[in-house]
Amino acid sequence: MDAIKLENLTKYYGKNRGISGVSLTVSEGEFFGFIGPNGAGKSTTIRTMMGLIKKTGGDAWVSGLAACEEREQILARTGYLPSEAIFYRGMRVKDILKLSADLRKKDCRKEAVRLCERLQLSEKRKVEELSFGNRKKVAIVCALQHQPEILILDEPTSGLDPLMQKEFFEILRERNADGTTIFLSSHILSEVQRNCSRAAIIREGKIIACDRVEALSRTS
Repeated sequence: MDAIKLENLTKYYGKNRGISGVSLTVSEGEFFGFIGPNGAGKSTTIRTMMGLIKKTGGDAWVSGLAACEEREQILARTGYLPSEAIFYRGMRVKDILKLSADLRKKDCRKEAVRLCERLQLSEKRKVEELSFGNRKKVAIVCALQHQPEILILDEPTSGLDPLMQKEFFEILRERNADGTTIFLSSHILSEVQRNCSRAAIIREGKIIACDRVEALSRTS
């Protein structure tokens, strides 16, 4: 079964183009890249296929579940990292991680501690005390701590310093080796070249290429 399948997925914001006719498949266990410049439609594709925003046309399935109609089941079986990490003020990191785990009705404490150690993230700090990079680390732990079968990551490395980026991708490669499907959205070609086996390129809301990374690199 495909982990992700999109067929002519389309989203318009009124008369403004979001995405148009996006079609692609991601196999179970694949490390898949989704490349495009800012404003190309990467985030719209992700939010639409997860049912977080309503599609205008086409279809999308994540883990065999239909977008919108089975949104809650999709969210339960995936780890989603949005491009912007926004949290309630006044909460400490440990409280945010517990809230995320409680929403999924899972005890993620052991894995949360392990991830925080690897990413050098203090659980005692309050959200408003955190830098942009450390807020991104909190979002990463929220997405990974329940060990989902599919990870959907939207511009995950923005704000992370080079050492943390290296550690983050090491964690992803470990998860992928254990069978986790990873959908990595990025505007940084080198990230995709180093980590993904296949990738799709989106520009102005449309897929313009989809192939193995080696083939895309030769033509880029």
